[in-house]
Amino acid sequence: MKRLLLLSAALAPLFIAAVWIEPTKRTETLSASEVIAVDGDTIDHGDDRYRLVGFDAPETFRAQCEAEKALGLKTKDRLTEIIQANGYVELEIEPELDKYGRFLAIARAGGKQVGSILISEGLARPYSGGKRQAWCS
Repeated sequence: MKRLLLLSAALAPLFIAAVWIEPTKRTETLSASEVIAVDGDTIDHGDDRYRLVGFDAPETFRAQCEAEKALGLKTKDRLTEIIQANGYVELEIEPELDKYGRFLAIARAGGKQVGSILISEGLARPYSGGKRQAWCS
């Protein structure tokens, strides 16, 4: 009994630490040849889908108007071009999935955030959650 109490006392801090330690982000580098741009802010790699965070791109599948769809396709093509030109994309992946089951990740190619590039080119907008602005006027 004494031995069990000692063992319990020794393991308790480890259990508490395991419960209280928050999951951390992980980083992965994906080859450009293995990445498919779904739209301007979403990519696929194998069976995994990643929502790229920090920006919002126009929709391609559920566009509210033809102008949004056209800009969305242009943004998707540009995202593909950025990744292909660098040969890879580095993802800083959040530990939790979004409500659609996608991984959330900050994407970098050539050391630059992909979202910042698309925003600077007028193909995306800064976005950190909440209600998104419409792309149609």
